[in-house]
Amino acid sequence: MRKIFLFTSVIAILISCSSKPKFELEVNLDNINSLLDKEIIIVQNLDGVIFYSDTIKIKKNNFTLNIPYENDALLDISIPESDFFGVLMVAEKGKIKLNIDGGKAHISGTPINDRLQAFNAGSDSVSLLFKNLEKEYAEQASFEPKNQKERDEISKLYNEYRNNRTQLLVENTDRIIAFTKENINNPIGEYFFMTNYIFFPADRQLEMKSFATEKIKKELRIE
Repeated sequence: MRKIFLFTSVIAILISCSSKPKFELEVNLDNINSLLDKEIIIVQNLDGVIFYSDTIKIKKNNFTLNIPYENDALLDISIPESDFFGVLMVAEKGKIKLNIDGGKAHISGTPINDRLQAFNAGSDSVSLLFKNLEKEYAEQASFEPKNQKERDEISKLYNEYRNNRTQLLVENTDRIIAFTKENINNPIGEYFFMTNYIFFPADRQLEMKSFATEKIKKELRIE
């Protein structure tokens, strides 16, 4: 009797999953040789609860998956033991395109994911600015000061570097907060709020608090 009950329960779950609406995920791999026979792991969660996961062995450079859709959930895709560390996106109705070239990902096809791709591209640009700023300062201040004038010169270079870096940090924080606010009513906005709020100074936290949803306030115990 117990076996019959378990079998019936499994059938019910399968029917439930198969009856849910689905979205398409089109995966294109530009660096197939390094990824051949590796596994791509797809995990979908809503409010921290995983309700879909799949592991697929890579055999070709492009394939399309039909994945159950349950509201706008977070979709995490990774390829362990490869240069591709993973990408986070949002499950949306329609067709989502994911192009992977080595360690880089490009997502497109749906409104939220298009915005997320634009934000990620901006993050790459900011990272390059930080890198160039560090490099420029290291090159300019690489000499060993021999007198007070040269020590003053290094001090001036450092102050300029610090001011430029601070300004870049402020601008990047502005960018993160603007993106979070724009997407506050979908999972990616919630994710950005949760992962950035506690690291920001008090004045920027107050700014974010002004547009936090009741759900976020409850999660982070914000009053």
